[in-house]
Amino acid sequence: MAYVALYRSYRPKTFSEVVDQKAIVTTLKNAISHDKVAHAYLFCGPRGTGKTTMAKIFAKALNCESGPTVEPCLDCEICKGIQKGTIPDVIEIDAASNNGADDIRQLRDSVKFLPSVCRYKVYIIDEVHMLSNAAFNALLKTLEEPPKYVVFILATTEPYKLPNTILSRCQRFDFQAISTPGLIERIKYVASSENLKITDEAVNQIALSAEGGMRDALSLLDQVISYSTDETITIDDVLAVSGNVSLNDLLELVKFCAANESVKAIDKLNSLVAKGKEVPKIASDLTLFLRDILMFKSKINVNSKPLFSIEENKSFLIGLPNSIIYKWLEIINQAVNQMKFSNQKRTYFDLALLKMSDAKENADNALMDKINYLEYQLNELEVKLKENANKPLIKPALTTAKDLLKIHEELINEDTSYEDAPLANPVVEAKPTITEAKEVVISHDESFISIKDINRILNDGTKDIKERFIKEWPILKIKYPDLVAMNMLLNGNIVAASNEGLIVELRDTGFCDRVMSYANHLKILEILKSILPTIQEFYAIPHNVWLSIRNDFKAKFTSGESQPILDDIVIPVKMPVKPLEVKEDNTDSKIAKLKRIFGDKLEIKEI
Repeated sequence: MAYVALYRSYRPKTFSEVVDQKAIVTTLKNAISHDKVAHAYLFCGPRGTGKTTMAKIFAKALNCESGPTVEPCLDCEICKGIQKGTIPDVIEIDAASNNGADDIRQLRDSVKFLPSVCRYKVYIIDEVHMLSNAAFNALLKTLEEPPKYVVFILATTEPYKLPNTILSRCQRFDFQAISTPGLIERIKYVASSENLKITDEAVNQIALSAEGGMRDALSLLDQVISYSTDETITIDDVLAVSGNVSLNDLLELVKFCAANESVKAIDKLNSLVAKGKEVPKIASDLTLFLRDILMFKSKINVNSKPLFSIEENKSFLIGLPNSIIYKWLEIINQAVNQMKFSNQKRTYFDLALLKMSDAKENADNALMDKINYLEYQLNELEVKLKENANKPLIKPALTTAKDLLKIHEELINEDTSYEDAPLANPVVEAKPTITEAKEVVISHDESFISIKDINRILNDGTKDIKERFIKEWPILKIKYPDLVAMNMLLNGNIVAASNEGLIVELRDTGFCDRVMSYANHLKILEILKSILPTIQEFYAIPHNVWLSIRNDFKAKFTSGESQPILDDIVIPVKMPVKPLEVKEDNTDSKIAKLKRIFGDKLEIKEI
């Protein structure tokens, strides 16, 4: 007898054998038990998730000699005949090869005849999205009002290609990709039934490679069985057949990039290609591995991968900055997009690895993390000072300039190199002179960005102005590489622009506050005026806040409001606050910063 592929011989025969798809199984079983079987069903979802299999089980349940029943008996002649495909009343049609109007007209004519041996005539039309428009039109009337003994089951992986007139005539069931645990359990069951020895790592790798498709998983297992020459199937056998890259190889690649060792990174890529690994597959596996690293760092369970349980690997991965990982993901994604339209796939991935292992690129991303941390520390200090404003303050013994400067260095760790602009009009002397404290004038206007200002730009904005800024964005990156705040803004997304204002979406509030600080705001606005002289203001908004604003605006605009008025929400980004103006001409800039932090609680003595 000819060999039968595993995915065919282990195809579920009853509802109880179906992996996952619990909601669909329950609905179909209830429809049978309550005698509420519809005339047309649409099964849609990814490949290998059980659409055609479920259709055949449903046909057996409807026509079983002991039924209709929620579980076919599998022993009667009808169940056996449907399973073998010999029952004439269950007709399976491949729409990919029978997609013309004449094929459907022939089907429509056959619908008129009563079933010969079954209760129901079941028409299973696979890949139904391949039908032509004429074929769909020929099917419409029959699909809407078939005889009571006919059930249509349409199966497709691309439901969006079906006309709405077809969709509205069917009960739709969306099959989900099968979960990794579900795939693992089924693979182990098949291996046990076939008396195969296979390691847990190999099973996990097969399940991951299948990407939610049971047919793909069992087909890969079939290939691995044919490939393996040992008694036990190992992960190396699976990697050799599937073309996937091992986690250890990916970890080495990441370590070389993190250590800025571009030569070793390219050599590693050469060795993987020499083993027969395809460049797009390497890029895909590296992306998944970087995702797993971020999940591991966020304490999301990835214990199924032993690599993450090794202490040496743990310490390395925890120390890898998130900003660098995000940047690497952007680089890989860009390379993958370029590969799609070029035959030089290897070239683009070589360039991606070189960029990932570039010392300056990695240092810049590490710097961003440090800036965010410093901003967080300063914000925390400011909150604590406000909380203690009305409490008695234990005055420190600040008697010399040396003491003041030491405290200042401890507070901000001398990170003046990260600032894009100094404080307003600082005067630096060779030897700072501490004089008696004089009146300090400070603006207390710490209002947040107003939703009304955002509303005005959204209503006045035009696509042309927005595209004008988008076009200039890459030029500004080249022109101002050393302005940290400007580069923060340039890494954001331009979401709206008018003649007078610009809205940019950034990753989080810390970046927004940095960009909207007084000195940075003035400098950036001056640069933006070189693009559009009429611009008066720009606003940096965190990603999550922008999503809320966009959804509100879109909902009101689509409901008919030509000039929508947004709901009043808090945007947690402060407007630029004018810095301290000290009424003395010879105060050192660091002393001015201390005054800004401590305010009137600072005691300065003249020596």
